Amino acid sequence: MKNTKYRMESLALYDYKNVEEHLSAMAAGGWRLEGIGARLWKYRRAEPAEIHYAVTYIRDASQFNPGPTEGQQSLEELCAAAGWYKVTDWFQMQIYCSEAENPIPLETEESVRLETVHRSMRRNYLPSNILLLLLSLVMLGLFVRTLIADPLRVLESNANLFLGPLWLLLSVTLLVTLAHYGLWYRRSRRSVAQGGPCAVPGDVRWINWVGFAFLIPWTALYLLSYLAQGLSGPVVYFLLHMLIICLIILLLRKITALLRRKKASFGLNLFLTLLADVVLAAVLMGALTFAAFKGGWFSARNGETYTYAQEPWDVSPVDLPLTVSDLTGEEYSHVRRYEYNQGSVLVSRRSCRETVREGEERLWLSCEITKPRRWLYPLVLEDALAPSEDEAFGEIVWEEVPAAPWGAEAAYRRILGGDPVDTWLLVFPDRLAELSPGWDLTPEQMALAGQQLKSA
Repeated sequence: MKNTKYRMESLALYDYKNVEEHLSAMAAGGWRLEGIGARLWKYRRAEPAEIHYAVTYIRDASQFNPGPTEGQQSLEELCAAAGWYKVTDWFQMQIYCSEAENPIPLETEESVRLETVHRSMRRNYLPSNILLLLLSLVMLGLFVRTLIADPLRVLESNANLFLGPLWLLLSVTLLVTLAHYGLWYRRSRRSVAQGGPCAVPGDVRWINWVGFAFLIPWTALYLLSYLAQGLSGPVVYFLLHMLIICLIILLLRKITALLRRKKASFGLNLFLTLLADVVLAAVLMGALTFAAFKGGWFSARNGETYTYAQEPWDVSPVDLPLTVSDLTGEEYSHVRRYEYNQGSVLVSRRSCRETVREGEERLWLSCEITKPRRWLYPLVLEDALAPSEDEAFGEIVWEEVPAAPWGAEAAYRRILGGDPVDTWLLVFPDRLAELSPGWDLTPEQMALAGQQLKSA
């Protein structure tokens, strides 16, 4: 039987009333608070008992202080004399307990309580959460603007589809919690001014549980969307990314605690903790990103290569929907292939490129197959045919050409800076295929390419 357990609590820093009631209920159930971490509260098993908890606030308390401040020491002495004993602290919040049947109240002046709570909120909670709210609103605004002006940029990306609702969720959560505190503070000021107590904060934990109830299945759906496309690399990257974030938080808490034991000053502790945060994030996240791209987590290229004529070539080339050998009917001694699957569950894109070499002969072939959902097909086709600009060559447009040689419903050739180039866009009933060969295709090769891409 475990004697300790951790719980993720969603209590707010100013919500002293619910903190007191929650801890008393936990003690009655045989669990007493032992410490509060970054996200988890630690409880120790004990005999069920009626324990009274009281919460007060010290403005200059901080996890970066080398030890308890004079204010904290004086408070502990006064509380001990009244039968209250320190349990732990959480930023400026100081948590005490008493086993007395009717303990002396810690806070007797409601105006003092309100002022200390508000000063603590202004120091810690409000600045960071207001900045986070502004950031989330800006990101949400950019998401909505893109969704209206260029919806395909959102719909063709699993990441954009995932992040947009998360910015909305974060904005709503922060708005509710900040508004809840603002309303409580206004009601409390009015009540205290009339000689009454602070207003009952009310329980706002529901907004966090609603957020988690959405976040967990939404994240699972996001990861499953990659697995449905046969892409395990992005899933591994995401999970390791989250693991590294948790590891960084744990290491930073350990560093802060170590510096505190070493009696480092507030400023030095804060500086070294922030420096460690930057270094750890840069090193660990950089290493993860390097490993992802080096290991081909986002592509299907075979990692094992050999060198010929000072170039890398694949030992076991991956399978592609269309290869140079398919079109020429010849086999080549040296082959290098890339495949990159992107897009989303709504619009999938499969980009492929192959380079082959036989003696001095060298050929290449690239293609991109786009498969949208049926209701998105017109939008995808319109976007593919839209004119664009190239900084070096000027305007890029598509000129319709006969589709019969390709066996397609429609075919277009790219016009770059007024000159036709060997890039074609083939339109099939359920997909688009953009093809760029490194040589002039014969009619037979055109028909074969169309047949292969139509069923790939």
